[in-house]
Order: sequence, then structure tokens, then C-alpha cells
Amino acid sequence: MDERWNWDDLRLFIAVARGGGLSMTAQATQTSPPTLGRHILALERALGMELFHRSKDGYALTTAGLELLELAEGVETETAKVDRWRDRSFHSHKVRIAVGFWTGLFLAHKMSELRPDDGKTDLALITGVSDIDLLRRQANIGVRNRRPVQSGLAGQKLTRVEFAIYGDADYVGANPHSKSHRRFWECDWLTILHSGTKPPSAAWLEAHLERDPVLTCNSAAALMAALTTGAGLAILPCFVGDASPRLVRCSDTISELAHDQWLVSHDEDRHERHISDVLDNIADLIRRHRRLFEGATVPAGAHSKPVSDGNAASVDTD
Repeated sequence: MDERWNWDDLRLFIAVARGGGLSMTAQATQTSPPTLGRHILALERALGMELFHRSKDGYALTTAGLELLELAEGVETETAKVDRWRDRSFHSHKVRIAVGFWTGLFLAHKMSELRPDDGKTDLALITGVSDIDLLRRQANIGVRNRRPVQSGLAGQKLTRVEFAIYGDADYVGANPHSKSHRRFWECDWLTILHSGTKPPSAAWLEAHLERDPVLTCNSAAALMAALTTGAGLAILPCFVGDASPRLVRCSDTISELAHDQWLVSHDEDRHERHISDVLDNIADLIRRHRRLFEGATVPAGAHSKPVSDGNAASVDTD
């Protein structure tokens, strides 16, 4: 072993080991797949051993990789303590908030309301990454679709989140079946997938749709851009659809997709002032918009008569 390994390589090794591959890990680490690959190769060369079996299905740990992961996770825990000490020492902080696509879109428009007034706290918004580990402090705060059950995590229930079908006003005006059950075979549809995972809204739509979607997006922003320019219909959380002046609600809320929204944090870290302030700001913001999240703020032109869209198996949420 002629080279020294470094912590950055080890940190990215842990991320790839948990993510199962380069593309699955790139968004969580804000690093491109080629860069991740170079770091893993550099670590393997420095240690003089192969850490992953590489295949078209992803990266699987070798025996040596499994042993290293156990050691590296211990190092990760200790370095997190150093990071927290450094933050306190220099009186500056970064609070990392992990959210789903749609909640991320909502919070991104409200960032000025989330940052504490101390002038020392910066925010990082991590969107659409489902495997962020709050216990390992990969993020400080999470907005989740279920109550935390792991020991060491604290949660508070914020509101109920409802979903409905939406379309651009011009598209709905030109397609009267948008507001009837015939929309499932008469209208164009848009849907969203991310990291190879099918969100509950996409699974529900697949169970009801009589034709393939005309567009599948991997980001909320892309879907909204297509939807608000008249490309078809889509399922959205009401706090997104009802807030858009371009969109018309075409259905009642979809009970199978509704869920409670929880604000989650590490049980120890939530008492730190900068994290506590951001938790309070998020909770206050969402509760002030509770009617929007619950689908009670129906815009003009929205559907007003019950429409039965059938029953689907209960699912978690986007």
C-alpha cells in the first residue's frame, strides 16, 4: 500500500455502500457518478484491496468492503462529534433539512421564513432522497410521512396531507373529460419517478390508468413545468396544486394517498438552539398553511361534485 487513504474517500465509500451504486448515491452526496467512482478507486488503490463487486445492477460490497464499512461507520460517528464541536466553536451553523420532492418545492419558496434571525445559521435543503439517516446525522431535520419509531428520534405531527388530480386551466377547458372518470382513458397524463422508486401517487395512477403516461419526470420542478403548460393531468399534493394559479383541481381528494406529516429530528440535537429554531419555524410555517395541506383551500374552477375513482390499496406517500 503506497498511498495514504483520506477521509473524503472513506466518507463517499460509506455513501456508496449504503446507496448500492454510483447513480443512486450521486444526489445524496451532491457528487457526480464519475467523481464518486474516482474516489472509490482511489480508496481501493490506497488500501490495496477491492471493496466492491461492480455490475450493471450496482455496487455490492466484497468481504473486505463489509469489514471496512463497519470500521468506517465508527469513524463517521466520531467525526460528526468533531463537526458539532467546530460549529459551536465558530458560532456558525448549517442545518440540513431532508424532505420529499413536493415538500421541498414548498419550502424552497419559503426559505426566508425558515432561517433563524441570528444571522449565523445557514440552511441546506436535501430533496427527494429517501434513505437519509437522521440517527447518523446525515441531516438534522426530516419532514416525513410517518411517525418515527426508531429510538433516538423525536417527532411532532404537523398536519394531514391530501392529494388530488390537477390540470392546467386551458387543458381542462379543452378536455371536458378531465373532471369525469373517462379522464383515465381520454386524457394525457404525467407522472413522476425518482431513483428507480415508484411513489405512491404513481402506483395509484398505474392501477387506474387505461393508457401509458405521455411524460414521466424524475423531478417535481420538471413535472410542474410540463403540467402548467398544458401537457396533461397529474396527481399532486393539494398544497402544491391549489397554490398554483395555473392549475384546476379536477377531482375530490384521493383518500388512499392521504397521510399525516411529521417533523423529525435527532432526539439530542433538537435541543441545540439553531436546530430548535429551524424546527419551530418549519412547524409554524406548515401549520399556518394547514388548510392548504389538508385540501380545504379549493381554488375557483375546481371540481365540486364527488367523483368515484375506484379503490386502491393503501400506500404511504410521495
